[in-house]
Amino acid sequence: MNDLKIKLKEVYIPFLVVAISTIAFYNFFRWFFDIKLAIIPLKENLLNFWIPFAIPWIPVLLWLRRRIRIVNIRGENDNGYFLYQFAMVAAIAVPIIISQDYIEKSSFELHEISSVTEIEELKNEKYFHINSYEINSQESLPYVTARTSGRNNESLTYYLYLACPFKNTNSVWYGVKYQKNLSNRLGEEQKNIEYENFIKKSEKKFSAYNFYKASYFEKLRNSDDKDGFVEALKSKNSDLKDKKLTILVPKEDVFEDRLGNSFPWIFISFGIGSFIILMMILIPKINTEEYINFKKNKPLKEDDLKDFIQYINPLGTHKATAILVLLNILVFLIMIFSGINIISPTAKELLEIGGNRRFEVVHGEYWRLFTSMFIHGGLMHLIMNLFGLWFGNTFLENILNPIKLILIYIICGLVASLTSIYWHENIVSVGASGAIFGLYGLILAFNIFKVYSKNTRGITWVLLGLYAGVSLLLGFFGGIDNAAHLGGLIAGFIIGILLIVIDKEKLKKSALQ
Repeated sequence: MNDLKIKLKEVYIPFLVVAISTIAFYNFFRWFFDIKLAIIPLKENLLNFWIPFAIPWIPVLLWLRRRIRIVNIRGENDNGYFLYQFAMVAAIAVPIIISQDYIEKSSFELHEISSVTEIEELKNEKYFHINSYEINSQESLPYVTARTSGRNNESLTYYLYLACPFKNTNSVWYGVKYQKNLSNRLGEEQKNIEYENFIKKSEKKFSAYNFYKASYFEKLRNSDDKDGFVEALKSKNSDLKDKKLTILVPKEDVFEDRLGNSFPWIFISFGIGSFIILMMILIPKINTEEYINFKKNKPLKEDDLKDFIQYINPLGTHKATAILVLLNILVFLIMIFSGINIISPTAKELLEIGGNRRFEVVHGEYWRLFTSMFIHGGLMHLIMNLFGLWFGNTFLENILNPIKLILIYIICGLVASLTSIYWHENIVSVGASGAIFGLYGLILAFNIFKVYSKNTRGITWVLLGLYAGVSLLLGFFGGIDNAAHLGGLIAGFIIGILLIVIDKEKLKKSALQ
């Protein structure tokens, strides 16, 4: 009974306090600063999903991570504490994510207006029923784009945005969107065929489109769809200001039914998550030693968070890895907070922020060869490259000093960028993988010429096969820039040979440390 009280008092009740406080805090923050004041410039997908999923990690790691150790969940091969942390984050994040849909929709009323021009006076509103309006479909402006998705960009989606002008206004537009999903593994010829078919079918649908079937309209806020329609309008006038444009999309459902069951599901999801956490806490026994240390406010003996922070400390023992990892993460954060899609940015978005393409480089924008090394085509692209960077540097940091390792990384990345634009005429290339392949080229040279010990060579051969070999193999099926990979790999291998020729014995000695 005493154990039960301890687990409830020290772990479960603090979890409930943290969970309720975090949910309440974010929902109030979103409602007040985004909906009420409209001063947050972030896109809806960030506010509705990614930030709600990221925010709970902060209180869980700060206030619950230490308390979880009171529960004896240590296993033979895995201590299981991360699983408990993840479960707590999920139990908090799911209700927040569900509540965003409710907050966003319930905070706005339906405004009945007689004409489109009245919308300009209701700048901060979202839903409208327009009694009378006319559309000039013959002057519609199109914009076509594509996004890749999946761990290895194996999926491709075409989007066609058509901005149709309302009569009697230049700032309010009717939005129609079509899209088509297909495999990115298809050959270029097949992709072109699929693209042409998509455009033809969309044009046929649009020619028969009924502009007057909407029961009400929703004004698009900051989102990828709004960007698509704005790009359509900018094709005619590049000086248009995004904030002065209103895009209305038709809704055919009943306005009163827009909330669905989102409100009760906020509480149902929280209840389910809280019950699961309760069971996870009640079933294991108490870790007496950890409980005593907790009450005495002693720090954890094994602290993964502390170890991780030390690992990415640019002044710590892994300077090169920390600097490169933090640079890649920093650039990615700048990308997403500037409005670029976190999962599947378009080629146009990547090019605008510094992506690499032959035309721009040969016309004087040489800096793209460098900037493209730190730009990534989505979250999964970043995560995979950071893992590759970490694994590669694990076998190099003891051998090369941080400055030399970072310099080699940059040289290999530049060679990879040059190889990419030499091989590809009109592809926007981004990512750290070319530079990372340079590190693996270095490891390959150290393996072949036996800089590493026999045991280490066995491990690195496996690493080279799993990361470099598999990545190159997948590149032959499309969606991956193998030209950049091979360019970086060869550059790294040549640099490795040069270092071996200069002082192999010193490298071997460093490899044993």
